[in-house]
Amino acid sequence: MSQAREAALSLSLKPGSDFNVGDKEARPAGFSFWLVSSVLLGILFVGCAVFYVWLYVQQVQNGYLLAKIYSENELQTSVQRKLKLEWSRFRDPNRLEELGRNKFGLAPPRPDQKVLMR
Repeated sequence: MSQAREAALSLSLKPGSDFNVGDKEARPAGFSFWLVSSVLLGILFVGCAVFYVWLYVQQVQNGYLLAKIYSENELQTSVQRKLKLEWSRFRDPNRLEELGRNKFGLAPPRPDQKVLMR
Protein backbone atom coordinates (compact mmCIF):
# COMPACT_ATOMS: atom_id res chain seq x y z
CA MET A 1 0.00 0.00 0.00
CA SER A 2 2.84 2.31 0.57
CA GLN A 3 3.62 2.32 -3.13
CA ALA A 4 0.05 3.29 -4.00
CA ARG A 5 0.15 6.08 -1.46
CA GLU A 6 3.41 7.46 -2.88
CA ALA A 7 1.99 7.31 -6.39
CA ALA A 8 -1.13 9.19 -5.24
CA LEU A 9 0.93 11.90 -3.56
CA SER A 10 3.11 12.37 -6.62
CA LEU A 11 0.01 12.83 -8.82
CA SER A 12 -1.52 15.59 -6.75
CA LEU A 13 -2.65 18.79 -8.49
CA LYS A 14 -0.53 21.12 -6.42
CA PRO A 15 1.13 24.03 -8.25
CA GLY A 16 4.54 22.95 -9.38
CA SER A 17 3.48 19.31 -9.55
CA ASP A 18 4.04 17.02 -12.54
CA PHE A 19 0.86 18.01 -14.42
CA ASN A 20 1.69 21.75 -14.70
CA VAL A 21 -1.99 22.68 -14.98
CA GLY A 22 -1.42 26.36 -14.29
CA ASP A 23 1.74 26.62 -16.41
CA LYS A 24 1.20 28.92 -19.41
CA GLU A 25 4.27 27.61 -21.20
CA ALA A 26 2.87 24.15 -21.69
CA ARG A 27 2.48 23.54 -25.43
CA PRO A 28 1.25 20.60 -27.43
CA ALA A 29 3.99 18.23 -28.54
CA GLY A 30 3.67 19.04 -32.28
CA PHE A 31 3.61 22.84 -31.84
CA SER A 32 7.37 23.28 -32.15
CA PHE A 33 7.41 21.06 -35.25
CA TRP A 34 4.75 23.20 -36.93
CA LEU A 35 6.49 26.39 -35.89
CA VAL A 36 9.84 25.27 -37.29
CA SER A 37 8.27 23.94 -40.50
CA SER A 38 6.29 27.18 -40.98
CA VAL A 39 9.42 29.29 -40.54
CA LEU A 40 11.35 27.10 -42.97
CA LEU A 41 8.54 27.27 -45.53
CA GLY A 42 8.44 31.05 -45.13
CA ILE A 43 12.19 31.28 -45.70
CA LEU A 44 11.85 29.01 -48.75
CA PHE A 45 9.03 31.17 -50.13
CA VAL A 46 11.04 34.38 -49.66
CA GLY A 47 14.09 32.76 -51.27
CA CYS A 48 12.03 31.64 -54.27
CA ALA A 49 10.51 35.12 -54.60
CA VAL A 50 13.94 36.77 -54.54
CA PHE A 51 15.21 34.26 -57.12
CA TYR A 52 12.20 34.96 -59.37
CA VAL A 53 12.79 38.73 -59.19
CA TRP A 54 16.49 38.23 -59.95
CA LEU A 55 15.61 36.11 -62.99
CA TYR A 56 13.19 38.77 -64.24
CA VAL A 57 15.81 41.52 -63.85
CA GLN A 58 18.34 39.38 -65.74
CA GLN A 59 15.78 38.81 -68.50
CA VAL A 60 15.17 42.55 -68.88
CA GLN A 61 18.91 43.31 -68.90
CA ASN A 62 19.52 40.60 -71.51
CA GLY A 63 16.72 42.08 -73.62
CA TYR A 64 18.39 45.50 -73.59
CA LEU A 65 21.75 43.91 -74.37
CA LEU A 66 20.23 41.94 -77.24
CA ALA A 67 18.66 45.11 -78.69
CA LYS A 68 22.01 46.91 -78.48
CA ILE A 69 23.85 44.03 -80.17
CA TYR A 70 21.18 43.86 -82.88
CA SER A 71 21.58 47.58 -83.66
CA GLU A 72 25.38 47.21 -83.74
CA ASN A 73 24.98 44.26 -86.10
CA GLU A 74 22.80 46.34 -88.42
CA LEU A 75 25.39 49.12 -88.40
CA GLN A 76 28.25 46.70 -89.14
CA THR A 77 26.22 45.08 -91.95
CA SER A 78 25.62 48.44 -93.61
CA VAL A 79 29.32 49.35 -93.31
CA GLN A 80 30.26 45.99 -94.81
CA ARG A 81 27.90 46.55 -97.76
CA LYS A 82 29.41 49.98 -98.40
CA LEU A 83 32.95 48.62 -98.23
CA LYS A 84 32.15 45.78 -100.65
CA LEU A 85 30.67 48.28 -103.10
CA GLU A 86 33.72 50.52 -102.83
CA TRP A 87 36.08 47.54 -103.22
CA SER A 88 34.29 46.36 -106.33
CA ARG A 89 34.44 49.91 -107.71
CA PHE A 90 38.21 50.00 -107.17
CA ARG A 91 38.67 46.65 -108.93
CA ASP A 92 36.65 47.67 -112.01
CA PRO A 93 39.00 47.27 -115.05
CA ASN A 94 37.51 50.26 -116.90
CA ARG A 95 38.05 52.53 -113.93
CA LEU A 96 41.60 51.24 -113.45
CA GLU A 97 42.38 51.90 -117.12
CA GLU A 98 40.99 55.42 -116.89
CA LEU A 99 42.88 56.09 -113.68
CA GLY A 100 46.11 54.79 -115.20
CA ARG A 101 45.81 57.01 -118.28
CA ASN A 102 44.68 60.21 -116.56
CA LYS A 103 46.50 60.17 -113.26
CA PHE A 104 49.66 58.18 -113.95
CA GLY A 105 50.12 58.86 -117.70
CA LEU A 106 50.12 55.18 -118.66
CA ALA A 107 49.20 53.87 -122.10
CA PRO A 108 48.82 50.43 -123.65
CA PRO A 109 52.20 48.90 -124.61
CA ARG A 110 53.62 49.54 -128.09
CA PRO A 111 54.34 46.50 -130.25
CA ASP A 112 58.09 46.79 -129.62
CA GLN A 113 57.49 46.68 -125.84
CA LYS A 114 55.69 43.36 -126.02
CA VAL A 115 57.66 40.19 -125.22
CA LEU A 116 56.28 36.76 -126.03
CA MET A 117 56.77 34.16 -123.33
CA ARG A 118 56.64 30.43 -124.03
